[in-house]
Formats: sequence, structure tokens, C-alpha cells
Amino acid sequence: MFALVRTRFLFLCIGAALSLLIAAACGGDDEKTGTTTTPSGGSANLSGKSVDVLGIWGSEEQADFEAMIQQWKTDTGADVKFTGSRDINSILTTRVAGGNPPNVALPASLGVFQDLAREGKLTPLSGCPGLEDKVKAEYAQQIVDLGTVDGKLYGVLMKAGNKGTIWYNPKFFQENGYKPLTADSTFQDLLTLTEQIAADKDAGKHDVFPWSDAEEAGGGSGFPGSDWIQQIVLGESGPDVYDDWVAHKIPYNDPKIKEAWENFGKIVLEPRYVLGGVQRALTTKFSEGSIPMVSQPPQAAMHYLGSFNSGFITDTTLGFPPGLKAGTDFDFFPFPGGGATGDANVMMLFNSDPATCSFAEWMAGPQSQEVWVKRGGFTSLNKKLNLAAYPTDLDRRIAQQLTDPSTTFRFDADDAMPSGVGGDNGAVFTGVLSYLSGGDLDEILSGIDAAFPAGASP
Repeated sequence: MFALVRTRFLFLCIGAALSLLIAAACGGDDEKTGTTTTPSGGSANLSGKSVDVLGIWGSEEQADFEAMIQQWKTDTGADVKFTGSRDINSILTTRVAGGNPPNVALPASLGVFQDLAREGKLTPLSGCPGLEDKVKAEYAQQIVDLGTVDGKLYGVLMKAGNKGTIWYNPKFFQENGYKPLTADSTFQDLLTLTEQIAADKDAGKHDVFPWSDAEEAGGGSGFPGSDWIQQIVLGESGPDVYDDWVAHKIPYNDPKIKEAWENFGKIVLEPRYVLGGVQRALTTKFSEGSIPMVSQPPQAAMHYLGSFNSGFITDTTLGFPPGLKAGTDFDFFPFPGGGATGDANVMMLFNSDPATCSFAEWMAGPQSQEVWVKRGGFTSLNKKLNLAAYPTDLDRRIAQQLTDPSTTFRFDADDAMPSGVGGDNGAVFTGVLSYLSGGDLDEILSGIDAAFPAGASP
């Protein structure tokens, strides 16, 4: 995408003795020392300094980001030069190749992050005094592991998206005696629920299909199907197989991966299960996929999409009915298997200057992230952030799912795979579209496997 408990990151400055230690450790303003202080303790003076930040956010999200960093700017006297672009990956690659990297970048691509780390372009978090320890103390080990490359911690995952969410119509479920599944459920349980709803429709008990599916997203068409598949791999085959699959240590046409595609097909390729069948799914915008689920009367009982779907459902400009309430008109239950995939912005550093380190420490902490959390649209992976900061119960549950120690979290598979395999117009997305259009699954999987770079495992 991505439960969180609040602690103030100002604890580094509590106590006179500790303040003296910090002052001693941070003495001098020579940028070459790579030292920093906490941004709000009154001792950091970074006046005249500026941090060059490359991110993905624009419009309202950029305003949220600016609010998130305002306290740091006030406390330190430093400024932030922010560039936001949806084309961040190519801009970042070009700037790094030209010897002009930003101080900090926040792409949503694990693959780009890992490549830059392995090429020696990034500064490990250990280069900023206290930052690595802070991240390890405030983030779950599996999140720390995702920011680690070849044994060194280089990145901090933040602003996560949770793709372990199946949306449903609670009123319809209650009226017809259906129960939402839990993380302990299996994919077979999901198939059983699906068949029960379809059988009741066939028997005339209601006129609602089990599912609405929507795959159209321009160059990203097919990504919802890809998300289905990665959730099935994680839930049914486990994290070790998932990791080997993403790293191409097992071929893309491995039997376990093929089985996940086939399980996906058991739902989306069955006309009794999906409103309008695959033809409607292929031509319906992903942002509008939940409309049949919340319409009056409903036409579909469930819809699978990431946590960002809650924003679509309350957007009447997309054609959703006005006045919909979370928990009453729409809700989610966890994808079966106890795991959640998702994406996140990965904060990475290109130097250890005092201003860069101070900014990174602020961004990684719960105090800064709480600002955006309260404004809505931000799911934190920092386990020190208080769940009460989230504006709605739905937001809190989405966040809690990602940071619950019992949840196995993995980065979105196609975002972690090489360009040309994952991503817009990549082999995975086009493979999903081909599969839904009647293509041969063995040929599709072999084609995706062949799209991996030459020499890549296996």
C-alpha cells in the first residue's frame, strides 16, 4: 500500500545530561561531519541550509507534505526545495546518472531503490547518527528488512498502501446471512463464500452477483488482477515463496505461481461470479469498480482493490452515490491468508549532511507523520504512531492491519520486479489482460518469465 503508536521524537532532547551529550555529539556546523541534531529540540540551527527533495506528490498531497515538514522548517530554520512528479523514477535515474542527485528521494518503487543501493549511489542510514537505531526501534523488523540491501539499511518505508483489503456491502451481507472473512480464512473459504452468494442468486433469493471487477487503468490496465495474484501467492504459498518469486529465484511459471493465477481465474473467469463477466471488467475503470457494490439496490456484493479504494467510494464525481458511510454502506475484510501486500514511498538519502540527516530523522518519526495522518490519506508504518490520530475507524483498521505483528507484509510484487516485467505496460499487466481475454496460461507465464533481464535467476 502499509498500527501505529505515537511517541514523541523529541525524547532525544529530554534531560539536561542528555542535552549535553547531544550538543557534544553535534558540535560544529561543518557539513562534512555528517552529524545532525533533533529538529525541534532548540539546539539545531540549520539556518541558510536547504534540503533538495524529490517526491511523487502534487496538488493536495503536496500541501499535505508541506504541512508535515513545516514544524521541522520552523525549528531548524532550514528550507526544503521540493520537486513532485509522477515520473519520479525516470527523473531520479537521470539526475543520478548526471551526477546531480537530490539530497532525499521518496519514490514508490522498491526496485529503483534496490538498484541505487547496489550501485553504491545511496548513503546508508548509519551515516546519520542515531537514524538507523531510530528506524529499527520504531518500525517492524519486516519493514526494516524491506529497506535493507545486502545487509545495510538504506531506506525507510512510509505512506503505505494496503492491498490486503476486500471491500463488501455490509447491509447486503447482514440481510442475507453472509459473514465477512478473517485473516485466518483461506482462499478456499473465499471461493465457498463466492459460490454461496452465486447459488443464492441462482435460486432467486436475491439478484446480486458475488463480485464486481474492474481492470482498466490506461498503461496500468491489469494491475488489479496482478494484485489479486500476489495476494494469493502470499496467502497460500507463504512469504518465502513470495520473496523467491519476486527475486526471480524461482521461475515465473513455477507451479505455485501458476496455481495462484488459476485461483484468480476461478473467480474472475466464472460468469456466474462477476457482474458483466470479463468484458465488463476489461472496460471498467478501476476507480469505478465498487459502484455496483454500493448502488441501491446493489448489483455486486464484493470488490477487490487496495485501501485507496475508500477514497474512490466517497467521491461522487466518479459516479458513486452521495452520503455513503464507512461501516454501514461499505467496509472491508482482510484478504484470506493473514498477509498483506502493498506499496510505500521509500525514503532514501544521497548524502549525510546535517540538514539531510535532520530532515530524514524528522520524516521517519511519528510526530511528523501524525500531521499527514490527521489530514487523511496517509497510512504510516511507524509502530509508535497512535492509532487515535487516524480520522476514521476505517483508516485505523487499515493501518492496524499493516503494522500488526501477526500480519505478514510484503512489497507489491510487480513494483519490486524489474522494469518491463512489472509496472505500466509490463509483461505482468499485459499477461493479466491476455489471461482475461482467453489467452493460454502456460504461454502467458512463460512470456512473463522471459521478460526478466538476461542472466537473472533462475
